[in-house]
Amino acid sequence: MEHLDASVIQQNLLRYIVAQIGPKSAIQAICDALHINKSSAYNRLNGAKRLDLEELALLVNTFRVPLEELLLPETRQGLFRLDTVGQQFRTGREHLEQVLANFEHFSKAGDFNLRLCTDELSYFQCMHFRELALFKLFTYANINWQLPYTVSMKFDPDRFPEYGLYDDLMVPILNHYNRIPTEEIWTDGIYDNILKQIVYFEESGQIAGSGIVRLLYEQLEQLCAHQFDMATEGRKCAFSPRRSHTKPAGGAFDLYYNSMAPVGITLLAESERLQGVFLVFDDPNFMFVGDSQFFQYTQNWMANLRKKCIKISREAEGARRRYFEQIGARIRSRGK
Repeated sequence: MEHLDASVIQQNLLRYIVAQIGPKSAIQAICDALHINKSSAYNRLNGAKRLDLEELALLVNTFRVPLEELLLPETRQGLFRLDTVGQQFRTGREHLEQVLANFEHFSKAGDFNLRLCTDELSYFQCMHFRELALFKLFTYANINWQLPYTVSMKFDPDRFPEYGLYDDLMVPILNHYNRIPTEEIWTDGIYDNILKQIVYFEESGQIAGSGIVRLLYEQLEQLCAHQFDMATEGRKCAFSPRRSHTKPAGGAFDLYYNSMAPVGITLLAESERLQGVFLVFDDPNFMFVGDSQFFQYTQNWMANLRKKCIKISREAEGARRRYFEQIGARIRSRGK
């Protein structure tokens, strides 16, 4: 391991930025982050000018540089950047702010696209509906984070303590998700967990009335129908109660049906200057891996899995209908 001093940390930091966004883009990006001219940026890159502590912090925060990249770059293949794992949340807002920040960070890098492999209904999809999204946040707060306010609470979307998060953070997250193209691989059981959660909280008396339960099932049915429409068109759009897509269409939506391979929840994020893998652990907590070799490995894994799947967006109308009708039947059988 090389001797660690200020010049080595600076070299590691700038080397990481250049590797992430390319040498041509790095100069302008450093100029923008530090509010300096290109000559000054070159001086910092070649070591003629030392970064001060404030500049170091600005670059680390701007480019979300993992600490191990500054201190242990030669061991980065075995290290992860932990965005939320191990962090005790005090509110749902803290988690959603991190999710939105990641969307904004990748979107600013240009040409952002996302590949998702999941066996669980995406939280982004739940955000098409206020009540459903707040219920999902309630399950996270109660089961995963065990926030004190949920212990004796009966879920009522109109009285949910973090009701305002839907407009403040969930709608912006949904708008980001709808805008970007995604390639998604789903199993036929993606709705199973949220259906079990509704049953669990209803039977334990933690949902405030049968009317709310019925509403959640109705919204799941509407979401299923909306997903069918998006898969048919191969493009995302905002939910319309009349299922008429009056709003501008969003990013491409390529959907594949995985009928056999066990998977968790993995997101492959790539933009013009950034790339990385989000691994969901103890949903919705996640780890981010920025290592290029791990990104390539995950990209190959998804590509190989996709070869064994059935594409049900645009093509394969019969398979698409069977897939969504099966999901709809499960929702209706639970909602009776």
